[in-house]
Amino acid sequence: MNWDSVGAIAELLGAIGVIGSLIYVASQVRASTVASKVESKLRLTQNMVDYGDLLISSPELNKIMIDGRKSIETLSKSEYLQFSNLALKACWYLSSGLFVYQQTSISDDDWHELRTIATCWCASRGFQEWWVTRGRLSFTGKFAAFIDQEIEIANDAGKLNT
Repeated sequence: MNWDSVGAIAELLGAIGVIGSLIYVASQVRASTVASKVESKLRLTQNMVDYGDLLISSPELNKIMIDGRKSIETLSKSEYLQFSNLALKACWYLSSGLFVYQQTSISDDDWHELRTIATCWCASRGFQEWWVTRGRLSFTGKFAAFIDQEIEIANDAGKLNT
């Protein structure tokens, strides 16, 4: 066996090693991507569960949310501030959801679940009043455009809840 043969065998073994390493790295990236998507879904779900638990544990707060969604004009100043915080918190969750959806960290089905919550909020007169007076000032960019679009869709379809 001459040195050219030894060199060719060494190159072949090196190439096999590189290919094997690339396959291993690809499988690790794939597993990491799946884990990231699972974590995103679990975190968003936990946020919404916590929000629901907050309302369940406080019938007074739940009533303020229900009344505020009808119209903020019927709320006292204290109730309005509580409703505003509830709407702001919901928007933070929804904004996070939109972001991870746009990063393809959650599926279309997962986004559909969150979007139905946004649609429900946007179809309420009180939320729309809050959005114009307070909410729109707190958000910019894609999320603000998304909420504006959802409000427009609700109003065009005559789905405004009172």
